[in-house]
Amino acid sequence: MDIEIAKYSGYCFGVKRALDIAEETLNKYKKKVNKIYTLGQIIHNRGVVEGLSKKGITVVNSEENITPGSILIVRSHGMSPVVLKRIRAKKVKIVDTTCPFVKKAQDKANFLSRSGYFVIIIGNKEHPEVIGIKEHIENNNFAVVEDIKDVKNIGKKEKIGIVVQTTQTSKKFKSIVSKILEKGKEILVENTICSTTVNRQNSTRELAKRVDVMIIVGGKNSANTTHLAEISKNCNTITYHIENYKGINLSWLRGIKKVGISGGASTPEKDILKVKKLIEKL
Repeated sequence: MDIEIAKYSGYCFGVKRALDIAEETLNKYKKKVNKIYTLGQIIHNRGVVEGLSKKGITVVNSEENITPGSILIVRSHGMSPVVLKRIRAKKVKIVDTTCPFVKKAQDKANFLSRSGYFVIIIGNKEHPEVIGIKEHIENNNFAVVEDIKDVKNIGKKEKIGIVVQTTQTSKKFKSIVSKILEKGKEILVENTICSTTVNRQNSTRELAKRVDVMIIVGGKNSANTTHLAEISKNCNTITYHIENYKGINLSWLRGIKKVGISGGASTPEKDILKVKKLIEKL
């Protein structure tokens, strides 16, 4: 059986940076403070988060659970500056691992709002990255658009500024922007999709066209991995999204000659190689 791994699979720069900072923080402070926290998962990969938890990083879902005198590692998706201000007031040290591409989207949204634009964020309303971007917009003057049907709820505006969740697909971004053009006289579009995301999506798309089966590896709660599965399925209906090698059903591969594998930005290379190794045993 021929097995090919898509180019750009494995950790992206932002995820690797976040995990490196987390490890450095553990090594530096673990014996000096009572607790090291993340508010939500630092990245969307259950196995990686569980590994960090065993080393001493506690995941909490409410700022109320963060104790004074501790350390908070800001997740790679970024956070609300309002929430961070409240946490700092508790004498908590902040270690920021926000992805630079996410930070750019936050800054663009802030600039647009301060410049008098009604800001539209294209992305998943419940995703932590989008929630963080919203909190950088002044005067609550924004809307989040998940798909084209959401655009109809936006009234006519003099000035519209657009930013996009860094892991969105270019295809969806373009289709929504084309509809937003009907809503304003002056429209400024900031394409804040991460360049690595685009490369990863393109390589997955091309591989899916050449193989019999595609396997996408990564967290089910990972936006960029879910998008990869959607992109792959559009090119190859025999696409499976699994979190790790344990999710493989060997019946999927009976009679198959060529398998493609792609992994999300928060998927460790070792997880991808374990999938490859299992398939090679067939």
